[in-house]
Amino acid sequence: MIQHISFDLWLTLIKSNPLFKRKRAEMIADSFRPKNMNVEQIEALVQQKDRVFDRYNEMTGVKIPARFMYLSVLKAIDPQSRNADIESVLWLMLQSNELLMDYPPQLLNDKIPDILKALQSETGSLNIGSNTGYMEGSILRRVLKKMGIYDFFTFFVFSDEIQASKPSPAFFQSILDRTSFPKSGILHIGDNLKTDYRGAVKFGFKAILLTDSNYTLHDIKSKL
Repeated sequence: MIQHISFDLWLTLIKSNPLFKRKRAEMIADSFRPKNMNVEQIEALVQQKDRVFDRYNEMTGVKIPARFMYLSVLKAIDPQSRNADIESVLWLMLQSNELLMDYPPQLLNDKIPDILKALQSETGSLNIGSNTGYMEGSILRRVLKKMGIYDFFTFFVFSDEIQASKPSPAFFQSILDRTSFPKSGILHIGDNLKTDYRGAVKFGFKAILLTDSNYTLHDIKSKL
């Protein structure tokens, strides 16, 4: 019997706004004026760094801080620049967070609120359990409030706040510790085979892998 449902966030409930990534690259170009990179190259670099750190986080089970990720970007766009200092990094993080609020993520599909409402009424207990990258838990909470789905969740587990990333057991233990249910009563739903499905199952949770962005409530229930 499912007593509690944990949702991954990115590409399970929400997806990035492509305008945000472009605006962030434009802001980096305007503010730091790299000599040999245009906006398109900066955007590609930021995303490439994100993929590299994601793989590292998954392999080690730790979470590289967002400030280190942004520091790596600044060093890469201009190795000789003096802009790669803590003040510049913190400024870049702050500006990126505000851009995220101006160009927020989008729901993965328009059925998400109804799905969450139905599952909340059935179990009474949902949470977000998500790895983070450049955007940390504090700003993601603001985003979820703006998107109107924050109140569906009882609690949030973000990797930057617990210094552990999926698929590590420490991440799923953090979810378990915030509930009063046995492992067998907790279902984790996500889009990543390694982190969301295999990691959860290995820990002792039930799990569902969602690969179709247009999934429905029926799709979830049919996999139980």
